[in-house]
Amino acid sequence: MLVVLIASAAAAFADPAPCAVTIVRAPDDVRATVESWLANERCEIPLTVRIIATEGELYIYAQDERGRIHERTVPDAQSAGVLIASWTADDGITIPTPESVTAPVTKPVAPVVAPSPHDVLAPVALHDRAPRPASSPGHWLTFGGAVGSANSVGVRAELEVLRRGAFSADMLVKWGSSSMDALSDPQSSGYYFARFRDASALAGAHYTWKVRDVWHIRAGVAAGLVESQLSLQYMSFQDGSTANASGSMISAVAEGSLLFGRSFGDAWEFDVGPIATLSKQGWYMVNQQETLVRAPGAVLAFAGIRRAL
Repeated sequence: MLVVLIASAAAAFADPAPCAVTIVRAPDDVRATVESWLANERCEIPLTVRIIATEGELYIYAQDERGRIHERTVPDAQSAGVLIASWTADDGITIPTPESVTAPVTKPVAPVVAPSPHDVLAPVALHDRAPRPASSPGHWLTFGGAVGSANSVGVRAELEVLRRGAFSADMLVKWGSSSMDALSDPQSSGYYFARFRDASALAGAHYTWKVRDVWHIRAGVAAGLVESQLSLQYMSFQDGSTANASGSMISAVAEGSLLFGRSFGDAWEFDVGPIATLSKQGWYMVNQQETLVRAPGAVLAFAGIRRAL
C-alpha cells in the first residue's frame, strides 16, 4: 500500500509532458526564445506554428489539430513565446466530447486548411487583425554595379527613405562611364571618339512582391538629373591629325528597373536584373558647326547587395 501511494503521488506531481508544438519556420533566435517558454507548459492543444519576421515585428500563424487558425502580430520574441504558450495551454478552447457513452457520435471532419497566403505570395507588409504597435522598421541600403550597352559601366547606391506596405520611396546616386566610338563625321573628313562620364541623383519608387518568403521581385521607376562630362577626340582622314575637345552639361535622366532577389536572414538580400536609362543630350561643336547626338538610352545588367539599417 505504501509503494502504491508513493507511485501515485509521484505521477500527480511529475513535470508535465513537453508541448506538442511544431515550429515549422522561425528565425533561429526567435525559435530559441519560444521553445524556452514552452518548455514548462502543459500542452492541451497541439499546434503547428510559423513565425515570420516583417518590418521589425513578428507575424505568427498557428494551426491546431482540428484545423483552427490563430494569427497575430507581436513586437518581439518574448511576446511570441507568451502568446503561443497561451494558445497551446487550452486558451479557453475546449475539445468537444461525445454526449453519450452508449451511442457513437459522428463528428464532421474539419477540412484541411491550406497554408496562409502570407507564406506563399504576399507583399512586404503582413497585416494583422489586431492594431499594430508603434515600431521603427529599418530601411534598406542597396549597393552594386552594372554593365551594359554603349560600353557602359558604373556603380550605384540606393537608400530606402519611406515604406508603406509593399511600396517604398528611394533616393539613388550613381556614377558611370560610356563611349561612342568611330562616329563618322557628316562632312566625311574624319571620325569622332566620344567618352562620357556621368554622375546622377534620382528619386524613385519601388513595389516589392514576396515569393515563398525568401525570394522577391522589385519593380521601380526613378527620375532626376545627370551631370555629364564629354571628352572628344577627332581624327582626320586627310592627314591623320587629331584634335581634342571637352565639355559638360546637366540634363534630365529617367530609369526603370525589374530586379529579382533573395533574402539571407532578416538583414541581407541579393538583387540582380535589368535597368534601362533614358537621357537626351546633344553636344554642339562650334568649330565643325555640328551637333553630336548621344545615344538616348542604355540597358544595363545590375547585381548588388542590400542591407537593412
